[in-house]
Amino acid sequence: MNIEYIHSWSMEPVEAIDLQKKLRVKLSSEDFSREPRLVAGIDVSFPSREIALAVIVIMEFDSLSVVDHYFALRKVETPYIPGLLSFREGPAILDALSRSPEVDLLFFDGHGIAHPRGIGIASHIGLFVEAPTIGVAKSLLYGKIQNLPREKGENSKILSPVGRLLGYALCTRTNVKPVFISPGNRITAESALMLSIKTIGKYRIPEPTRQAHILTQRLKDQLVL
Repeated sequence: MNIEYIHSWSMEPVEAIDLQKKLRVKLSSEDFSREPRLVAGIDVSFPSREIALAVIVIMEFDSLSVVDHYFALRKVETPYIPGLLSFREGPAILDALSRSPEVDLLFFDGHGIAHPRGIGIASHIGLFVEAPTIGVAKSLLYGKIQNLPREKGENSKILSPVGRLLGYALCTRTNVKPVFISPGNRITAESALMLSIKTIGKYRIPEPTRQAHILTQRLKDQLVL
């Protein structure tokens, strides 16, 4: 996959926050009306405190079958700081993406614009690649939801304090906590929701990021560091 390296990652937290504020204005919102052929699920795990393992799972969108995978190991140089996840996981993700072929759409285990500064990991990495990106998070980081959806397929809007649409809480299994879908870059919230619904399988987590997570755990257990 073609990567445009728009900045380095080594910086102090105050610099990282300032960079996020500058980068968020570069994000775009575009309708995604065509049917994607190949999509990627992206997840990161940590075989040790100092090493990040990023996995890219390539899937056929219509069948949700895995066709290939790529991964990268990278030394972690940034501690975990809420709101700055991309600075910890981003370098390993870009290493893995650089080994992957081009796909039509990328699903991240994390947030898009539903983020305190409007640029979660799906949005941030979305500025480095040409394909649209979507955040699929297991918990809500930012925004408000009036009523959580309870039935499979139902959704509720995630709104900012001023009422801006940030994404949707999507119920993927009846009476199970929803996942939180937000656009990353080059896609609208409505398109992100529609495409995420089509990736629901038997489990709470949509298949692209679920399959990526499964593979991160499998590879992590096999690695000798």
